[in-house]
Amino acid sequence: MALHFSRDEFAARTDAARQALRDAGLDALLIFGQENHYYLTGFDTSGYVFFQCAVLTADDQPITLLTRLPDFEQAKRTSVIEDIRLWYDAEGVNPADDLKDILAEKGLAGGRVGIELNTYGLTPANYLKVAGALDGWGDLTDGSGVIQALRIVKSPAEQDYVRRAAAIADA
Repeated sequence: MALHFSRDEFAARTDAARQALRDAGLDALLIFGQENHYYLTGFDTSGYVFFQCAVLTADDQPITLLTRLPDFEQAKRTSVIEDIRLWYDAEGVNPADDLKDILAEKGLAGGRVGIELNTYGLTPANYLKVAGALDGWGDLTDGSGVIQALRIVKSPAEQDYVRRAAAIADA
């Protein structure tokens, strides 16, 4: 596995994100922003043009990634995500239905679920699929900015990483 930070660093980021969810009154966040996948888990994706969502709960359940088969190995090798689910890209398939099943499995029916709307990783067509699948099922609300706010303040590990990169660039 090729992680750019330690598992402890990713765990601290996830803990802070869970606290931010609780502070915002959210039970979970649907993460569509590829930069937020990378920040929280190390997942360095190129498949964000397709339906790809990580589910982060405010409690201590594992992060679940819903993605396509072509992105499975990359998720497995570049991230700390252990619960990777696949949706199959075929005529008439709606991955939002699989997402709803994941949310139900996590006990989130009727809960307040944030969704990252301000991202290239969620097309309007895919947003409509999610909104349709969750209509009347729970409270879907804009969760944009929850992870971005955490990314502003750099941890000591991030500062060291930037310093090492700058030294390499200077050399």
